[in-house]
Amino acid sequence: MKFLRYSVLLAILLAVMVSFLAGARTVQSATGQEQDEGLVPVKQLEVLAVLGWVDTGLDVKEGERFVFRVTGSISLQKGNPIASCGPEGLDLQTPQQPLPDRNLGAAVGRVVKVLSVTKDEETGEEIREEVSNVFYIGLVAEVEMPLEGRLYLGVNDNVFADNDGQFTVSIFRKKKE
Repeated sequence: MKFLRYSVLLAILLAVMVSFLAGARTVQSATGQEQDEGLVPVKQLEVLAVLGWVDTGLDVKEGERFVFRVTGSISLQKGNPIASCGPEGLDLQTPQQPLPDRNLGAAVGRVVKVLSVTKDEETGEEIREEVSNVFYIGLVAEVEMPLEGRLYLGVNDNVFADNDGQFTVSIFRKKKE
């Protein structure tokens, strides 16, 4: 009888340990979202579909790894229910959108590196020479930064004035292993 009690206690203890170890793979972030260990919360921001590219305020280095998690919905034509989509976009591609081989309206990112800034002597207008790289995010993506520069978030679309809605994007920096 004692052996049976010890066996039951051992089984319960083992179940608690397995449950604890399984739970140790995740931690709660400051925003209350569950996240994997090895991810450091960096920022959460709203990306309004009508704005085009939204400056995250983050300067990134080439090779840094970030994880993006996106929620929300947008409309690519305000008032048209057929034009609504989530972060993965609509199953439609156009040659004019930033990533022509990805769904229209999908959540995307862009890193911009400014090479030089000059002023036009006649107009006083600022002329910026820059290189940029656009990448797909969708619902969730882990992305290695393609170059050093400023990180922007947006929608895979080239006409913003008729858009509506927003995506909420949580950005996490991946710890080096």
